[in-house]
Amino acid sequence: MNFKLNQIKTNYILNMMFKRRLFSVLCIAALTFSMLGAKKYKWEYNSRVPEVYTTAQGQKGKQIVKAWAIASNADKAIIQAKMDAVTAALFNGIGYDQSTHGMGVANLPPLVSPKQYDENKELFDNFFKKGEFLNYVSDINSTYPSGENNMAVPGGRKVGINLSIDYKGLHSWLQEHEIEKGIGKHFSN
Repeated sequence: MNFKLNQIKTNYILNMMFKRRLFSVLCIAALTFSMLGAKKYKWEYNSRVPEVYTTAQGQKGKQIVKAWAIASNADKAIIQAKMDAVTAALFNGIGYDQSTHGMGVANLPPLVSPKQYDENKELFDNFFKKGEFLNYVSDINSTYPSGENNMAVPGGRKVGINLSIDYKGLHSWLQEHEIEKGIGKHFSN
């Protein structure tokens, strides 16, 4: 009887150890996969001046821009151009393209002041590095950039792409994070 009781206890302990190890392995695997799935973007405040020009006003609080970026390949340059467009909207302002002068297109001042960036540095850094900026910009090209909009340059490809920036959405994001004092009032209604 004592032997059988010891055997039951031993089997129970071994079973519990196995379940704990299995649970630990599954947790580590889940953590590893979640870290792999979270894409990180390289961004640094004021590291470069984005080449972005406003070309037209879109509908419902959107602004149409042309953005140029250089990266190792065209797909990375497109992502960089999107990041540059949102960076310009928030921090640099966006000038008009000379070819659109006199067509109702104006310079757009930045939505955020340098002081506001400094006060909310971690929030803005995460906004870009975690890819949240992609929710506020969309590609409006009907085809993949080609010709003069996708050129080989030293270091990779220089891509020019037409984008729509959601100024109203950016304004709402800023208000949601209580960064609204002194920001530009583009499309605030």
